[in-house]
Amino acid sequence: MSMVLHNRVAIVTGAGKGIGAVIAKVLYNEGAKVALWDIDVGLAKKVAQTLDPHGNHVLPLEVDVTHVPSVQEAVKRVVEKFQRIDILVNNAGISIHKPIEDMTVEIFDKVIAVNLKGTFICCKAVTPTMKKQSFGKIINISSLGARTGRPGVGVNYAASKAGIIGITQTLARELGPNGIYVNAICPGPILTDQTMQYPREVFAAWNAGRAIQKDGYPEDVADAVVFLASDRSAWITGVSLDVNGGILIRG
Repeated sequence: MSMVLHNRVAIVTGAGKGIGAVIAKVLYNEGAKVALWDIDVGLAKKVAQTLDPHGNHVLPLEVDVTHVPSVQEAVKRVVEKFQRIDILVNNAGISIHKPIEDMTVEIFDKVIAVNLKGTFICCKAVTPTMKKQSFGKIINISSLGARTGRPGVGVNYAASKAGIIGITQTLARELGPNGIYVNAICPGPILTDQTMQYPREVFAAWNAGRAIQKDGYPEDVADAVVFLASDRSAWITGVSLDVNGGILIRG
């Protein structure tokens, strides 16, 4: 079976659970060596153990994406083990939804710090290695919430994910001459352990206007990541790929 990411080295942030864990698994199954970064290293280790019990092609690390030394040390560890970094998937993110009246500056800053500043810090940290290689694929996980005011999306989350699109477009132009591709994925509502805690009618409201009547799963996002990480997207950079079953189709 052909593996489109054979021997590529990938970093996935927030890889301990949910969409990040599935992205790590799918990248690994496509032949990549995977560094699994998570603030909870125990979760990252469990995922890594299921993929490669001997640890030859996986590297779970405790990383706080908001903390520059933590990210820099993790990048160093990845290069020491695998000699290169081909793919960065900025998936780590949090959501704390409050109405604007109840949205404190502290809550706003916390979401911005992880989702937006964390993406910037990780992009900055891998850039020297990717420039040295004259190759890299950066895939930033944005959101449908960046594009439209959906139910259950706070202003902090929407702002952070819209900012990721701005980072993506700017870095695609800046780093393209160095052979580094930068793209984003904007998932719609995805069924995860977290979203399944909501009543089905809430999930249905999030999916209002969907064209395809299948639910979105982490694998749908992971498959889009594989495409953007592979050579099959060799002339695609600076895009924000909507993965939402057609929710954003305009009449």
